[in-house]
Amino acid sequence: MIILGIQEAHDASAALMIDGKIVAACQEERFTRVKGDYGFPKESVRFCLDSQGIRSKDIDIVALASYYWNPVLVKIKRNANFDVPDWVQEQREFWKPTLLENKQVKYYDIYKERPGWRYDDFYPMDHLLEGYMDVVEMIEMKKIRLSAVSKYLEVPGGKIHFIDHESCHKAYGYYGAGLFDEEALVLTAEGIGDYSNGTVSLMQGWKTKGLANTRDNHIGHIYQYITLILGMKPAQHEYKVMGLAPYANEYERQKSYEVFKKILKVDKETLNITWDQKPTDLYFSFLESLEGHRFDGIAAGLQQFVEELLVEWMKAILDKVGRKDSEGYERPVCFAGGVAQNMKACMKMAKIVPIRFYVLPATGDTSISIGACYQANAMSMKRCKPVKLETACLGPSPGPVRIPSGISASCIHTNILPKFVASQLAMGKIIGRCCGPMEFGHRALGNRSILMDPRRADLVQKLNRTIKKRDFWMPFAPSILDICADDYLLAPHWRRVTSEFMTMGFETTLNAQKDLAAAIHPSDKTVRPQIIQEPDGDYYDILYEFRKLTGVGGLLNTSANLHGSPIVCTADDAIDVFKRSDLDAMLINNTWISR
Repeated sequence: MIILGIQEAHDASAALMIDGKIVAACQEERFTRVKGDYGFPKESVRFCLDSQGIRSKDIDIVALASYYWNPVLVKIKRNANFDVPDWVQEQREFWKPTLLENKQVKYYDIYKERPGWRYDDFYPMDHLLEGYMDVVEMIEMKKIRLSAVSKYLEVPGGKIHFIDHESCHKAYGYYGAGLFDEEALVLTAEGIGDYSNGTVSLMQGWKTKGLANTRDNHIGHIYQYITLILGMKPAQHEYKVMGLAPYANEYERQKSYEVFKKILKVDKETLNITWDQKPTDLYFSFLESLEGHRFDGIAAGLQQFVEELLVEWMKAILDKVGRKDSEGYERPVCFAGGVAQNMKACMKMAKIVPIRFYVLPATGDTSISIGACYQANAMSMKRCKPVKLETACLGPSPGPVRIPSGISASCIHTNILPKFVASQLAMGKIIGRCCGPMEFGHRALGNRSILMDPRRADLVQKLNRTIKKRDFWMPFAPSILDICADDYLLAPHWRRVTSEFMTMGFETTLNAQKDLAAAIHPSDKTVRPQIIQEPDGDYYDILYEFRKLTGVGGLLNTSANLHGSPIVCTADDAIDVFKRSDLDAMLINNTWISR
């Protein structure tokens, strides 16, 4: 059975499932080069089908993620087009008059006809741009989506299924973790879905038992608007706030924490996170209550609030449903939705025992195209047993290498072996790698990575300033061999969590603080590793050869992109990053390009 999953709203993506297995998946931004691109993902759909030789007539189900989404936000490609001043303008010119002054404002009038913006032209929806989250308009938009997708793919409308937003997250977290035969607790927390922004469920096989859901779990919204108050881009830069948090001193952290801790609470009876002391709004009220607070203290207070709330939530759920499953085994717990991307909070949640904890790549809306495939399969009469998401490397290969003018032939070499790459890294070279299928999600896992000797903290400034061009306080992360994980990760729980996708935080040993000094957080010494558990092609071999040369079982691994741009997809993208940065070399397929 062939299922095509599509996420058409923000962070648009597509995925292809054949007989229960995800065989291809990609985000539209990698093709359009527009970070967080919105709308129908034409290029991602084309890649998924072409990569497997699938034609329209071969498709059994087209699974569209989410029953409803906002047509005006898709029209203006909000998260993709907005910069920080646009987000502030939205607060001042739409939300303030709407929420606080009881005025009527047409949202689209604020943002239409902006020079340089790309607007959606796939859906005939210009007659639906008068409101904002208008129920009638969203119902009409669902009909338009069905018609437009059916026409574009040349697939009958009867083969197109809408999958509710929350079920996409749940199915991705559960089936993607390979837990089909087990009873697992599945949690979601996010900005907003079709009917909630927080859910609690038990899943086993094809069955899902909902235990709780709410629209008042506003962790994601609070983090989003504090990101804006700190002068960073909501829906993209929350990770920067998390990275900033450990630098605050105790006084500044506690000062801001006192503001946040009163807003939400855990209801132990309903198992929901809900309002405690509800503010008038989530922007202007914080501007006032945080006036005079330091930026790092705000970040730290917010992060502590989120960590404590999520840990209390999960403990309350486990206390009520049981920490062991019906057969007496430790209960698996899956966490999905945008809030699950907070790896520091996940680190704290994973310490609750006895559980096994699963967080898959890109748990926000990027991945609901995959979740839509899993859930459509679960709902189908022809369902196939779902296959665990074993790899995130589901995208296109780099394609042919076209060497541009200006690069000397003496700087180009072919037939490069892992041992050579390891030796160059040991010499202090910073190297880009664009090889094999591209990773799905926000983390490069070796195939679209920039690599460096993790001992070389002295090179971090170069990596930040002249290569990545990103904020100085942000930590880097390592890839490490599983045979070295016990040497580097302090907590023994690493074997009980998903850690192959860089989705989980850990505390570190003194060995890690020496060997991985450039790839851990400089302040709190935590780490977000990719643990490579078995030989997996040339990337594993590079790490293995590096360990033979240096005794260090890891490499600094950061995504191959410049700040604010998507991770590279093609060989041409990789060469562009090489030319616009101070990388010492770029390995594309088996071609080595150096300076």
